[in-house]
Parts: sequence; C-alpha cells; structure tokens
Amino acid sequence: MAEEKTGTFSVIAADERLPDFILLTKLISESRGLNRDDAGRLARHSWGFLGEGLTGTQADELLKRCGLCGIKAVKTETGGPAALKPPLYIKKAAFEGGVFNYTDRTGRNGAGEKTDILVVAAAPVKEETTKTVTTTEGPSGQEKAIRFGIMAVTGLPIGMGKTKEVKKEVKSSELSFCMDLLLRTDGIRLRLGSNDFDFSCLKEKKTYSSQLNFRLLCAELAAFAPRALKNAGLLAIIENKPLTPLPYDAISDFNKEFLRLSLLK
Repeated sequence: MAEEKTGTFSVIAADERLPDFILLTKLISESRGLNRDDAGRLARHSWGFLGEGLTGTQADELLKRCGLCGIKAVKTETGGPAALKPPLYIKKAAFEGGVFNYTDRTGRNGAGEKTDILVVAAAPVKEETTKTVTTTEGPSGQEKAIRFGIMAVTGLPIGMGKTKEVKKEVKSSELSFCMDLLLRTDGIRLRLGSNDFDFSCLKEKKTYSSQLNFRLLCAELAAFAPRALKNAGLLAIIENKPLTPLPYDAISDFNKEFLRLSLLK
C-alpha cells in the first residue's frame, strides 16, 4: 500500500463567523494534546484554520472531532497564505445601480456587478515605518564645563570639542484601517487603506475623518453586496462592537482570515 502524501489538506471553519473561542480552544487542546493555555494561544491566531498541513486521513479525523465539539468545518486543499494573490491597491471606487467601479493607483479602471464581490474584509492594522534621521551632536554641557575649567586652570586652548553627524534609524508605527475585496473575475483581490483612499463615493455622508469615513464605507459596501462573506473586523465595525479584542497583531493575521473566507467561496 502506497504511503499517503502529507501536507496537502487544511480543515477550516465553515461558517462566516469564527468559532466560539472556548470551543476552539477545547478542539485544539484535544486534537493536538496541548494544555488549555497553549491551545488558547494557538486558537487566538488560528482565524478559522482548525488544522493545516494534514494528510487526508488526519483531516477526516479532525472533521469528526469538530462535529463532536459543535464546530462546522470543511476539508480543503490549499497552499496556505502564499496561495493568495497579491492585492491590487485602489484609490477610488463607486457603487450604485448594482455596479461596482474602481480605479487603481496607476489610474486604470475596473468594474463588476455587486454579485461579483465574494468577500469583504476589514481590519485595523499597524503600519511600521523606519526612517534614517541625521542629527548633529556635540559635547554635552558637562563636557563643555570640564573643558572650560581645564582651560581656566592651565591656560591651554583645548577648545570646547567638535560636533559630528550621527545617523540613527527611527522606527514608528501608525494604526490605520485596511479593506480587502475578493472579486469573482479571476479571483482579483482589491485593497484600500483608510489613509490614502478617496472617500468621495460616500457623497454627502463623507466627513473630515478618514477613520470615520472608513467605517461608513464598511457599512455601505456590506449593504451593497449582502451576499459577500464578511470577516470578524468588518462585522465588528458594522455592528458597532469594539475592535480591540480582535487579535490583528500583524497584516499576516488579516491575510490568513481573508484566505479562509476566500476558500469558502
């Protein structure tokens, strides 16, 4: 009998909403032989992936455990987050009359029907930037005082010391909002950010706050494409729930969650 190939299947939650955290922790604890604390840490960033890199037999066994825990799940073949297409960044959009139009950062236009929008996902993400800053540094006040004292006592002109240029890397992080849309046509993945998007599509609802505009856009798109699957972040926004409990620690969390919803569609 030929040996079964490994690493070809994932088991993912089948519902739009993520599984109950306590049930998910129980499932991971029992299926992987972990204590509750370790299982909870894995559950926090699973984003609906209940098992990855499994053989067909392992995936089927996990599906049975999911049923016993009351979690609806499906088995799927996937290459992981790398299977996602790179996002096409858009700067403008319009949606009315059942048609969704968009313009990317190069000025090219695209369009589709509202039924072509399969997934709408949103999340707060931290954008980390690194800048190289050049500063001019000289001797401190204490060093100058010491040098002045030496000159006063000895009469030697030793000077106050030289200045020099120092280059430093300064890291900073800024919280912004990100939205991805999956289109039926060729699996196109659109992305927009709250800090560089033209919110004129909101018309009279548009405000001076980019974050408030983003929240309004979430509600508008959720209503425009009601059949599209929505992620935890978008659901929290349109239901006016706090976003802080959601563990979007990095863009990789958002990508993994988006992948699950894409696989379901």
